[in-house]
Amino acid sequence: MKIAFFWTGDFSKNILSNILEKKEFDVKLVVSQPDKPFGRKQELASTPVKSLILEKGWDILQPDTLRNNHDFFDILKALDLDFIVVVAYGKIIPKEILQIPKYGCINIHGSILPAYRGASPIQESLKKADKKTGLTIMYMSEGMDEGDILSIQEVPIEITDKTPDIFKKFENIWANLLTNTLQSIMKWSIKATPQDSSKASYCKKIEKEDGKIDFENKTVLDIYNTFRAYTPWPWIYTYYKEKKLDITDCFFEENDMMFDDDFHLWDVVEFEDHGKSSIWILCKEGILILKRVKLEWKKEMSIKDFVNGNRDFLEYNFIWSF
Repeated sequence: MKIAFFWTGDFSKNILSNILEKKEFDVKLVVSQPDKPFGRKQELASTPVKSLILEKGWDILQPDTLRNNHDFFDILKALDLDFIVVVAYGKIIPKEILQIPKYGCINIHGSILPAYRGASPIQESLKKADKKTGLTIMYMSEGMDEGDILSIQEVPIEITDKTPDIFKKFENIWANLLTNTLQSIMKWSIKATPQDSSKASYCKKIEKEDGKIDFENKTVLDIYNTFRAYTPWPWIYTYYKEKKLDITDCFFEENDMMFDDDFHLWDVVEFEDHGKSSIWILCKEGILILKRVKLEWKKEMSIKDFVNGNRDFLEYNFIWSF
């Protein structure tokens, strides 16, 4: 089957590598977003997919825009494509492109649709403490993630799973699910099912500021689930003596204990048990157990090493110390 792939991000790179090894696919074209400035020097950086394609010695197209790009449309039409497959591309696919492939444009989305339409479905599922997620393969439409569903494969979520863990689980099933679905379409042995839009929910593009911890209004479980979602970016963070402090590893314990007169909500405390110490933040409905942190302009380190160099961190309070 003749296919063009529209892919950009890191996760797409891993999947694309597996897909390109599938003998069933005749990859005619790979399309990625243009290179973008990166880092302090704002030097142009290749997309992860472009890096892979160049390693393989293949050509890649990076159009600045898709809408009304008739030269690009002509290139696609000349390939006589069976499918266009889009995942994590990052741009709206216009109607002119949707109509080009013989069997349609296919999108792969990281949720069990119609839940979590939008840009951050995996992160939203972790923030909501869902017990499962999944991959949905659907026909593309002009609406965002509104196309008819072709196949869904569910994936369990463990309490310790973070965003990279879910990506890894998806990687293990993505290639075969896509292959089987496309083959079924060509054999006319699969029926697309319209989504029930009355059950739809949505998620937005994540911004760096979203990781700031709201100690006053969130429970410890809320904070921990946000940590799972925002690892490895933008992390959850707070401020310690006016410097940004990323929490890069932590766990939690829920309880309803009442703190004695020596401690208050949002205090940092050291707890010792059988000769082992741990560092907690006292939160609503439980404790956040710190494991690793990164202070602004410093290297990431264990919480033990951080406290050794910042003894006043103990008994610091994340609300009253501002």
